[in-house]
Amino acid sequence: MTIDFGSVNYFAVIVGVVLNMGVGALWYSPVLFAKAWMKENNFTEEQLREDGGAYRGYAVSIVASIVMMLALAILVQATGASEPLDGLLLGLLAGVGLVAATQAPNYTFESKSIRHYAINTGYHVVVFAIVGVMMAVWQ
Repeated sequence: MTIDFGSVNYFAVIVGVVLNMGVGALWYSPVLFAKAWMKENNFTEEQLREDGGAYRGYAVSIVASIVMMLALAILVQATGASEPLDGLLLGLLAGVGLVAATQAPNYTFESKSIRHYAINTGYHVVVFAIVGVMMAVWQ
């Protein structure tokens, strides 16, 4: 296998980052899981506003998103995924097989609830599935 960074669709990587951040904003908003996530972490709205950690969190999220989307683009390229179903399966493989599977022991050892696990890992599974389709189509 040869990884050709010159053939990576960097526009798709950028769009993947935007999608990741957009889905994250919706996922952790009051429309979807903000209240449940806050309850699982024992956060109040006041704590989140006062902390100032949100800026640091967004900065780390953007950098991590770039790394994740670049890795997914390389996997799409390396596997030759070019159909929507191929991208979906590759995205699910990354989301379930890498993110959810690696996080399961952490949540278990940390005595976190299945709800907390599902909120946090579900976000990544959904994003990888969506972006996997997009990247496969945009090869």
